[in-house]
This record gives sequence, C-alpha cells and structure tokens, in this order.
Amino acid sequence: MPGNPTSFDPRKAAPLDPVFLDVVYEHLISRSSAGEIGPGLATKWTFSDENKVITLKLREGVKFHNGEEFNAEAVKASLEAYKKSGALVTTLSVLDKVEVTGPSEVKLTFSEPAGYMINVLAGEAGIVVAPGALDAEDLPTKPVGTGAFEIDTLQVGKVTFKKFEGYWNAAETTIGGLEMTVYSDETTRLRAVKSGQADGTSITPGQIKEAEADGLTVVRGPNTTFNGILLNTSVKGLDNPKVRQALMYAIDRDAISKNLYEGACVSAVQPYQEGFWAYVPELGDVSSYYDPEKAKKLLAEAGFPNGMEITLEVGPNTSYQILAQALQAQLQQVGIKATIKVLEFQQMITARRTGQFTATVALVQAGRPDPSQFVADFYMKGGAYNPGGFSQEGIGELLAKARASDDVTERAAPMHQIIKDVAAAGPPVVPVCGVTYVAAFRKGVTGLDVPSVGDYHYNSVKISK
Repeated sequence: MPGNPTSFDPRKAAPLDPVFLDVVYEHLISRSSAGEIGPGLATKWTFSDENKVITLKLREGVKFHNGEEFNAEAVKASLEAYKKSGALVTTLSVLDKVEVTGPSEVKLTFSEPAGYMINVLAGEAGIVVAPGALDAEDLPTKPVGTGAFEIDTLQVGKVTFKKFEGYWNAAETTIGGLEMTVYSDETTRLRAVKSGQADGTSITPGQIKEAEADGLTVVRGPNTTFNGILLNTSVKGLDNPKVRQALMYAIDRDAISKNLYEGACVSAVQPYQEGFWAYVPELGDVSSYYDPEKAKKLLAEAGFPNGMEITLEVGPNTSYQILAQALQAQLQQVGIKATIKVLEFQQMITARRTGQFTATVALVQAGRPDPSQFVADFYMKGGAYNPGGFSQEGIGELLAKARASDDVTERAAPMHQIIKDVAAAGPPVVPVCGVTYVAAFRKGVTGLDVPSVGDYHYNSVKISK
C-alpha cells in the first residue's frame, strides 16, 4: 500500500481510504468492481414520491464483529451520526429523515428527488457501524463492521486483518486474512512482490513490463480517478478565471501521458474517461488544449504579462513528485514559476481537507460515491474540496437535474453541461490524465479486479500454490 489508513471512522476517512474500509465494513448497497449496483446489507429497495423516498429491505441474520445484531435501528444510528458531523455531512445534506418501519426495513426521506443516492449508499455513507462502537473514541483505529474481515493489528506502516468467523457469507471467503504494508515508493512495493514478501501491490504503468517479465499477473483498466491540479481559487492569481484557463492551455498532456505513463494515463481535460456515462465526447480531443502562446496571452490579460509564481504541493509518493516536476517544467515555458513543496501523506490529506494549500498535484476521485458528488464537492460553494468558493451560474439547477433519477441516460445531459461550463470558465481542478488502475500479483493470486469506482472486494480473492 502507498500509505496508512487515515481513519476507520467513515466520518473522518479520506477519499482513498476505501481500500482499507472495504476490508471490515459493508455498504447498504453493493457495487461490483465494474461499478454495477446490487444487493448489499439491503437486499431490496424501492423509490416513491417522485424519488424523494427510498425504502430499504435489510438483510437478516447479519452480525457485527462485536456480536451486535445488524438491524434497522443500526442503520438509522449510522446515517444520523453521519449527518451530524464529519466528511459525510454534505454528502447526506438532502437526507431529511430516517424512519424504522420494521426490524428489517428503513424509510429514507429526502428534501428533493434523489435517485443518485443509491450510488451514495454504495459508498462511505452506506457503511453501517456497530451502534455500540459508533461513538467510541477508538473507532478511528478499531472499526466494528459486518465485513468478511475484522481488524487484528494497526501500527505505523502496517495493518493486519483476520477472517471474521461470524460473517453471514463466511463460506465464500477463501483467505484467512490480509496484511497491508506501507511503502510510499513504487519501486520498493514492486520489489516486495517480486521477492515474495507480498502477494500483490498497485504499480505504475511504467512498471508493467518489469512485472510481467518476472512472471507476475498484471490487472489493469480505467477507473473514475484522474491526476490533476486542485487549485485554491481564493489565492491571488488563481482567483482569476483567465489564469485558470491559462493553466489548462499550458500543459502538454500527451507528452506527460507518453513519457511518464507510457500512454496508460489517458490525456484529459475533463474528470471522466471514455466509456463512463459522465464522459463528455465534445471534450475528448485534448489536442487543442495545449497552446503555450494562448496561455501566455491569457496570463497577460489577467494582469501577469511577466508571468507569476505558484506553489505546487505534492505528497510523498515518488510518481506524483515526478508528475509535479514535469508540470513545473511545462508551466515554466509560459511564465509560471512553480515551486514544489513535498508534504507527508497525512499532511497532504489535511491540507486538501482544510483548504490550507495553493495548488495540490494529486489523484482526484471523481466517480465515488457518485459523479454528482464530485460536482458538489469541487464546483459548488461550500463544497468539501472547494476552499476558494468557486461557483458557476446555473450549476445548482443542472446538479439537481443530474441527481433526480437513478437512470444514467436521464442524468447524462445535465452532467455533461456542468463539465463543459466549468471547463470553459477556468476550472478549479485542472485535469491532466485519466488514471489506469494497474496492480501486480504473484502467480496463484486471483480475484482482485480493477476497482472502477474505488470499491474493493477482498472476500473474492483466492490464493493457490
């Protein structure tokens, strides 16, 4: 793993923590690695009142790791706790009421049509924590869920899990546990698998040939994350739309894709990749977005004829530091002098969450729990990752339309319009390339598939000699 878990409390977890959370917790709605919705802790659901009400029928015979019974009261307790404080408050802002309508049934009432909430309940907001552990001070390090595994040990640089024998579907879990070891350097992670110290790791596209040459099994595929620059639009200069537009035109995405990722990080000026419903075909051709002369002209129009200076914050992972250096060199060509500031893993998470940054070069999750949440968090005033208060006229109305239905064919048009409008206005998040998830496993390890929306299914992993 590239870093330790931030927190096992869903209210305090970071966007990329599901790789840990999915070991111990389950969600009300299940989502496959490919992104397909299905039964989870809720076996059935129905919409009513123009999608303002969702009634969930819950799975029976499920127990938490501490022996408590999973039921409707437990669901109500978790959802109401998430609404009060923490990272999920904005995610659940439209949830008005949670009613227990039977031991195994809950009724969720929303302030507006909310078909998209099925996807949200397949994310962190759909995690159900044991009621007895929900307000425990040690929940961030001692999670109590209903998942196939329970936590065993947690220390700096390593976390271990053991099989939960009381799991409702224990017969389908074929491994006895997991050990996750932290290495921020990609070369060290791959070496651990090649030497037999580890069974698998995420790798960079540039390591694929090396991994395959050593007989490792490589899985790869697109997901809903992208590499980009998150801007604090309250910082002088970055508050000017023309400066943000200049940044869009200053980056040679094809060069970065080819030289840093061997084409496996697909050049992009939008958050989503081709094949995903929120992808905008009109923004698919990025060639017109590399225009250094236009970038210089936009900077001059913004009042920076002699260029400007910015700070690029980046985490400890080697690959992101290399990306920051490539961006630094390209920005220099249009008169933007970028200073790179390397932050520790936790510092980076804290900076993004608190808004104490200028411009961070990092991985951005655009599809989890739902694409509309990315819009709410990054493009709307008050958004969790919009410290500068960026806003664009008309986005609120389009967002409501994009959230009303659970049918993506109805949701696509307003989502596409939002993305086009923001791109034209000078976005607060500048995409560089759409990530291809790549992982390498030793021979005999199967079952961990590409997590297209960031969902990990460890109980499907199998190990043979």
